[in-house]
Amino acid sequence: MKDRIKREIIEERFLFYFENLRGSISNKLTKLAEDIGLVDYELEKLKSKDMHKVALACKNLGEIRSKKALGSLLDLIDIEVVEVKYNVLMALAKIGDEEAFIEAFKKLSKTIPLSERSLVEIADSFEGDKIYVYRNLFYLEDEFISSIFIKSAGNYKNTLLADEIAIFLADENKEKKIAALKALGNMGDNRYVIQIIELLNDESWEVRAIAVKVLGQLQDNRALIPLVKALSDKEWYVRYNAANSLISIEGGIELVYDVLEGEDRFAKDIVVSVLETSYGWDKVLEYDMYSSRTPKLSEAIKKYIKEKDR
Repeated sequence: MKDRIKREIIEERFLFYFENLRGSISNKLTKLAEDIGLVDYELEKLKSKDMHKVALACKNLGEIRSKKALGSLLDLIDIEVVEVKYNVLMALAKIGDEEAFIEAFKKLSKTIPLSERSLVEIADSFEGDKIYVYRNLFYLEDEFISSIFIKSAGNYKNTLLADEIAIFLADENKEKKIAALKALGNMGDNRYVIQIIELLNDESWEVRAIAVKVLGQLQDNRALIPLVKALSDKEWYVRYNAANSLISIEGGIELVYDVLEGEDRFAKDIVVSVLETSYGWDKVLEYDMYSSRTPKLSEAIKKYIKEKDR
C-alpha cells in the first residue's frame, strides 16, 4: 500500500464497512486491515504533533477494532485535549478489551475535560463484557467515574447488577446515590422501593428530587402516601417531581382530593399546577367522566383556585 491515494481510498471503503457490518465478517475485516498494514498506517499517525490528526486516527482505530492498537491508545490517555481523549476512550470502547478499558478509566484524573454525558456515552458504547467492566469500575475510589458506570449500568438494564447498584443507595456520596437511583429507575426494578422511599428524608434536596421522580418510574402503589408527604417538601423541585409521580401512579389521582382538603397550600398549588399542565385538563375531565366521586375533581380544583384568589 505504498500509493497514498489508493491507500486512502481503500481505508475509506474499510471504514464504511466497519460502520455498517458486525459479527464474524467484521472480525475478518479487522484481520485483513492488520494484514495489509492499515492498522500500522493509522498507528503511525498517532505520532503527529497535529492533535486533530491524532484524534482522527484514534477514531479510525476504534472503527477497525484491532487489539493491536491498545497499547498506543493507552499511551495517549493522559493527553489533555478533549478531542483526543474522547476518541481514545471511544476507540477502546469499540475494541472491547475489558482490561484495557478498565485501565484507561483508572488512569483518568479527576480533572477530566469531558462532560458526564460524553463519558456515559462512552461507557454505554463498550462492546466487550459490560457486566465485568461495571463490576470493576463501580467501586473505584474516584467517585465521579464510579457514578458514571452506575448510570451506564442503568442504561444497560441488566437486572443482574441491580443488587450491587442498590448498595449505593446508602452511600455517603451524593452523586453515587443519585446515579444508583437513576439506574434502578431505568431498570424498572421495584424490589428497592422501600429503600428509595427512605431517601425522601435525605438531607440533599437533589437526592430527594430524583428519588420521588424514580418512584414515578417504578409505578409502585407503596409510594403513594410517601409521595403525598413529599408534596410538602421545602424544595420546589421535590414537590414538582412528587406531584408528577403521584398522578402517574394508578390510584394516585384519588389522593389529590385529600391534598386539596388539607392545610398545606404549597402541596395544593403544585398538584393543581401539574394537573393543569403536565397531566392536562382534558385528562382531568376524562377522569371525572368515569369517576363516581363527588364533587368532581375538576370542580374541587376550580373551587380551590377561586378561594385562593380571594
